[in-house]
Amino acid sequence: MRLRVFAVLIALFAPSLFSTSIPTQVLAASNPETVKKIYDITSFAAELRRLDVELQNKRDPNGIKDFRDELPPSWNVSTPERSYSISTKPLRDQLNEDSTDNAETWIEHLLEELQSAQRAEGLPLAAAHTQLNKILASRGFEGVRPPTYLELLRERTSAWLQRMLVKFFFGLSRHPIGAKVLFWVVLLAGVGFIALWIFRYLSGRDSMNFFQPGSTTVTTRTWQEWSHAAREAAARGDFREAIHSAYWAGITRLEETGVLPRDRTKTPREYLQLIDARLTGAEVDNHAPKDYKKPLAALTARLERIWYANGRARLEDFDDTLRQLEALGCSLE
Repeated sequence: MRLRVFAVLIALFAPSLFSTSIPTQVLAASNPETVKKIYDITSFAAELRRLDVELQNKRDPNGIKDFRDELPPSWNVSTPERSYSISTKPLRDQLNEDSTDNAETWIEHLLEELQSAQRAEGLPLAAAHTQLNKILASRGFEGVRPPTYLELLRERTSAWLQRMLVKFFFGLSRHPIGAKVLFWVVLLAGVGFIALWIFRYLSGRDSMNFFQPGSTTVTTRTWQEWSHAAREAAARGDFREAIHSAYWAGITRLEETGVLPRDRTKTPREYLQLIDARLTGAEVDNHAPKDYKKPLAALTARLERIWYANGRARLEDFDDTLRQLEALGCSLE
């Protein structure tokens, strides 16, 4: 009886005793798939190069089959940002007994992607920003920008007006008589506006033709008064004003003799051009037109230099101006 009980106890506890006596290292070694190698980008690139060279040397079907069997189910790649698991199934699908070209192309493409990732990983942050700004500044991204405040306001205003118009016309659709009345009112208002614009345009042209400025104006000073004003300005030492008054004394003298028209809207250069145009071949007060043109040209040049160009006026300039006035027939005695 005791022997039977002892045998039963041994049968119950024997598996647990044997299982505790086996080291964990032996269990781990018996299943090599439980331990997976982890690559970084550099080591994974080296592994791909090794596989590429090995695949080029295995052209026979047996070698290709051995190469396929040696591939792990996936590659584990770790980067500073995160870890990736890259399946080898696409590579296995590219392997066939006839050719390994597709598989080699797949490995080369994956290797190129790794190399570009290595270059981007080693690129400084400032250089990356510079390259990104350069890309965004190209022609393809010219219109890519966030909307401005004015653009947003314009879009909101346009959307609001659109909603109001939709409500308005929707309301009109429920009142056909009112819609017809509104249509005729708008039509008559448009026709009236066009007619008013045409009328104002035609009446404006008539008024401009009616109120043409006169060809002559009445002078307010005689040449003697202008000459007196020139002498007073010279006595004050204001030779600039003296030359200006002396010039108009000469113009007034020529207007009184009929050499020039009584029109103060002319410019000094236009006065000079009118002498030959009005009195070609005629004589006024026993003086030929050429006798007036030379002194008037001298007065005009001095007026432009001193009065309009703000040149310096001296006593010698005023004395010469008086001599030109006497040549025009102004008696300064």
